[in-house]
Amino acid sequence: MKPNHFGLITSLLLFLTFIVLSLMFQSTIYLYIASVCPLLIVPFLPDIRSNQFIKPNQAKGAVKLITMENKDKADSDFLVILFEPGYVRWKRGKLFFNMEDIMKDVYIKPDPLAATMTVLKYDLFLHRRKKNWIGISLTQLEQRTEHLSYTTNEINRLVIRMSDVNELLQRPVNQPTAAGQSIGA
Repeated sequence: MKPNHFGLITSLLLFLTFIVLSLMFQSTIYLYIASVCPLLIVPFLPDIRSNQFIKPNQAKGAVKLITMENKDKADSDFLVILFEPGYVRWKRGKLFFNMEDIMKDVYIKPDPLAATMTVLKYDLFLHRRKKNWIGISLTQLEQRTEHLSYTTNEINRLVIRMSDVNELLQRPVNQPTAAGQSIGA
């Protein structure tokens, strides 16, 4: 069990214990102690709003995951996430997509006004519990836009190398790097 879950369960049990004690003994002291317990619960609550999940089936065309096709009709090494401006909530910190949602053989009209951001290898990570879900660190992408001529609000395409994704899917979730091995891009 994760420390957050242990702390959450423990603080909830404390709260319930003091509520029951205050009812059993009709004591205001136990009731006062129980009223302070929610302050102990708050730090252990999960941060649900820190992640955003791309679900093309529910997005009604607002987002698409596409692998690009080469001129020789071979599979490309690029995955493109197309989305309408405002779809990605950049303050969430993490954006997850499912590998099973990727579409092939889809034609996209070239857009001269498209603002594209490249997702690097070190921006990617696996979801801890969901199989085939890949995460993108929006915080790192947002930091890189500080040096660009456009902002995150204008970005409507993310480009990812499929070789980076495939490499990520083949290694264990918490694989430490060996001594002398570099992590970066």
